[in-house]
Amino acid sequence: MRFSTFIFMITVTLLVAAGVVIPHANGNAVQPASLSDVASNNTLFDVVWNKFANKGGALICGLEGTDRTAGRLINDPRNPPSAASIFNGDPRQDMRDWYWHDSNPSGHGCDFDTFWHFGAVMRALGLNARSKSAGGDNMCYKTEHWDRSRTGTDGRQLPPVLQWYDNGGKQFKATGSEHEFAMNTVGGAIIGLYLDSPKSAASRNWYGNKKDPEIAQLPHLHALSDILWAFWNRDNSNVKNIKYFFMLGISNEETNQIVASCLHKAGKTLSEWPGASFMTNTEEGHALLGSPNGGVFAYFLLQHKAELGHKTITKITIIRPESEEDTDFVDPALVFHVADAADPPPDTAQMQKNKRRDGHTVGVVQQGKKNIVRTHKFQM
Repeated sequence: MRFSTFIFMITVTLLVAAGVVIPHANGNAVQPASLSDVASNNTLFDVVWNKFANKGGALICGLEGTDRTAGRLINDPRNPPSAASIFNGDPRQDMRDWYWHDSNPSGHGCDFDTFWHFGAVMRALGLNARSKSAGGDNMCYKTEHWDRSRTGTDGRQLPPVLQWYDNGGKQFKATGSEHEFAMNTVGGAIIGLYLDSPKSAASRNWYGNKKDPEIAQLPHLHALSDILWAFWNRDNSNVKNIKYFFMLGISNEETNQIVASCLHKAGKTLSEWPGASFMTNTEEGHALLGSPNGGVFAYFLLQHKAELGHKTITKITIIRPESEEDTDFVDPALVFHVADAADPPPDTAQMQKNKRRDGHTVGVVQQGKKNIVRTHKFQM
């Protein structure tokens, strides 16, 4: 769905809620297919907005707390609880064990000037916009959850759905997932380009998008945060030098709903750098951080406090490419600003209460310096 459609949906929904626009009595008014579902809640994000805002608020609690606090927050079963990734050995071996294969990235993937049109943004942040092959600092990678070189008895390439692999004596099926991203270890940036999760790929390749796979069917190493770490930690002598995360060309519908709503609330439009920034101590910042395209970066920092130090995400900037293309035909991008966090308070002060509300939700009650109690619900 085009980004401009989300802006239209938000505007009409708010007008309906305010009584300025009355929906057609017979329900046949011309509108985007999903608008009626969204408008039925009176406000656009009775469900979607609150879900991601609560998740983002909980992630901030985890980022600003100790590893034990973060582990308790995500209901980690270890004793003591920890948010640290279970993949703490050789990242390359872990990737091989779970059937991930390096592949050749797109030839234009690391051209952030003339292809992606984000050169001015990167230079404003002190980053180089050229690929390593062109004398710059950006190295592009692509990893796939299948083996392109694997063939059947007839010599033809086997599709992912027919590729099986063994791990720990158990058989797993390749999902066909593909991720492409860039690493700038000099300037300190990770840039998401084309991302297709194992869950999404398996649903498409195994079931024709008719149902989702069971979590037990997926590779244990399936979280994008773990995959990004495997490459950030590769041939990098200063892993602590992480300053920015980028997510370019966002097409995820839920994230685009959040982005459109944040811009609408701020009275802004999708624009080139400096764009629109939202601090992560605001509801808008929480929603962006908790969105499908934001949570992965919070997890990256949460899972590697020991290696990265105590870091947090302070603000998130919404931007568009630096091109003449009309807003109707561009996807937004997000920039996540990373900074060293203050020393966390003791666990007992940080987490007054932490309990499982249901099969997926963790409730956190946090008491601040001014005795203001904030409750966050974290949907895993």
